[in-house]
Amino acid sequence: MKKGFLFLMIVFCFAFFTFLNTVSASGESDFTKAVNEKLKEVNYYAVGSANVVNSISKEAEVVNVITPDDPNTEENEEKIEKYTANVVVGHVAYKLKRDSIFYLQKHDFFYYDADNKEFLMLGDFPNDQEINSLYDEYMEAGHEAGTTLTSNILFSIFLFLAILVAPILIMIFHNKAIPTPIVRNNSKW
Repeated sequence: MKKGFLFLMIVFCFAFFTFLNTVSASGESDFTKAVNEKLKEVNYYAVGSANVVNSISKEAEVVNVITPDDPNTEENEEKIEKYTANVVVGHVAYKLKRDSIFYLQKHDFFYYDADNKEFLMLGDFPNDQEINSLYDEYMEAGHEAGTTLTSNILFSIFLFLAILVAPILIMIFHNKAIPTPIVRNNSKW
């Protein structure tokens, strides 16, 4: 009975961890693939965990500052390049993997130029109200980094095993031997 229960627990844990590691990469967009490649530069990034929460695709005017203005001179040396490009702007949630089993949920905002295959910044869209309103929505939502539900469940299971199950298993296997009474030959009674 005890061996069956132990075997059942091992099978359950194996199935649970297998379920956690299954990630489907089919049907990814170019934006999601580019974000996954960009996030590989981030420490502890769980590869393939990027999920687009909210995004817009549009043709937008991109403003690049080629040469910034030198504040020490009176002249304006700033050179600006303006062009129109197909842009994907997205709020992306992704996970950081710590200690191979614990995940932290993170949120970030990405601006991707689909024509030139490069990432941009919010400052490259000074006059686009739609992109700015999407960013303001993201900021007002108050997305914060935190541990995921599965990480909390795993921590609770490990804590439960350490506090309750480990001492019970020690007591079960420690008391297997039946003590034999001690008989002394030199006793008076």
